[in-house]
Amino acid sequence: MTVILIEFSIVLIGLLFTAILFYRLPVLPAADKKQTQIPTISVIIPARNEGMNLSLLLSDLSRQTIPILEIICVDDNSTDATAAIAIKHGAGLLSAEAKPDDWVGKIWACQKGADAAAGELLLFLDADVRLAENGVQLLLQAYLKSADTLSVQPYHVTENSYEQLSLLFNLVQIGANGVGLPRPLGVGLYGPVILMTKEDYYKAGGHEGVKSCVVEDMALGEQLRKIDLPFNLYLGNRSVSFRMYPGGFRDLFQGWIKNMATGAIKTPLPVFFMIFFWITSLTSVPIQLVKSAVTSNMIWLAIYVVLYFTWVVVLSILTKQVGRFQLWAIFLYPIPLVVFLVIFFVSSFRKLFRLKVVWKGREIEMGKKPCE
Repeated sequence: MTVILIEFSIVLIGLLFTAILFYRLPVLPAADKKQTQIPTISVIIPARNEGMNLSLLLSDLSRQTIPILEIICVDDNSTDATAAIAIKHGAGLLSAEAKPDDWVGKIWACQKGADAAAGELLLFLDADVRLAENGVQLLLQAYLKSADTLSVQPYHVTENSYEQLSLLFNLVQIGANGVGLPRPLGVGLYGPVILMTKEDYYKAGGHEGVKSCVVEDMALGEQLRKIDLPFNLYLGNRSVSFRMYPGGFRDLFQGWIKNMATGAIKTPLPVFFMIFFWITSLTSVPIQLVKSAVTSNMIWLAIYVVLYFTWVVVLSILTKQVGRFQLWAIFLYPIPLVVFLVIFFVSSFRKLFRLKVVWKGREIEMGKKPCE
């Protein structure tokens, strides 16, 4: 009986920590006024084998409601039509060849783009980001409220069934970054969308200061904090979205392996503690539900049926804010949960033993200093 009560208590603690971790979900505000004074904006897009995504993003950028000074695509040794597509859409094209050995590819591309940029503001965009016509306007409006660096985790659009497996990864990312806490923490930036002044970029050391980091967005946020430059974090709405890992389950698996363990190491201990109990609670409920059914313990079976549906409702509410996920994936959340746990343990194993992960045809060594 004592063990059962302990397990039940863990579930309740996990539910309690949900209310703390996701107390607020700061979605990018809607446009409320027309900008009269617009700083010059340089858009920088690091791209490695992003031909399909890049075409969509550049089309989006051509339809923005506010002017963009320049668009700089940095071709990171692509083997597809990335370079040709950038030229076709009239974007400036740089080559990220001759990458030094101690730089990660995307980071080198971002630095080269920033060095070539002429705008007052630098807007770094991953190639898989999609923008509505007012997307850049929304980003600029949010930025101008404080003139501090702004970063956005885009709204996650999913299409295929396997993409539903990212359901918990998105929530863990948000929880681990502390953006949803009653007093927002903001551990690091969100890599897909970063808007900052060129001056602040170089004050923080630019991407050169995080050149060996596997998860450069977290590290860049740390660089800003070290020199007391604040930043604001938002969640995207349908005007600022992306589709992660459209290339299949293997892409999803490798992509999350690259990010998970390093992100966990960067998470402050109190937040990590809450996330641990949150995941444990999610895991415990279906296990105890099956155990109660097998042992015909009808009282606890009824309790865990209620708790299971409680988690389904909670996840439904949370995921509406972060992405387009199907009801079946939420109802069958133990499936995405198993995938999350497997990927987390694989990522941790690779991080611990400094094994490499293949991402976009390039081997990346996990645990490279100084970003451990």
